[in-house]
Amino acid sequence: MIGVSYIIIRKLVSAVMACLLVMFIYFLVEQSGFVILIGVYLLPILLIYGVPSSILSDFVTKKISGLLRGSLALFIHLFLAALFVLIPFLETERSLNSFFFIAALLSSSLFWCIDEFLRSKRAKDICQKIDDMKIY
Repeated sequence: MIGVSYIIIRKLVSAVMACLLVMFIYFLVEQSGFVILIGVYLLPILLIYGVPSSILSDFVTKKISGLLRGSLALFIHLFLAALFVLIPFLETERSLNSFFFIAALLSSSLFWCIDEFLRSKRAKDICQKIDDMKIY
């Protein structure tokens, strides 16, 4: 059984890495200080909303394995990200800004990709090799 602290650390690392990757992608599109503003708003959202959403996804898919588990987890990540953007726009008379929707879907899919990689045996092997290189 994997410890709760390992899961939380994995989710926090996934959130920070997803935020950095989204910032990098937007920096490739437009090299401006706007990218820092994206990161300032995105990181707390990923930490406060994304991490619990991802833990919920793990809880829902824990009895499923293989491609079906990964696909369902991706769907849950994308669905909850879309809800995060769509609900405030549905409650007001404003039209949906596609920038926020695309940013939410991009960040949630990157969060899922990083988290799935960190769950994999390959990532555990890499961490073990890094641990073996310690100087005692």
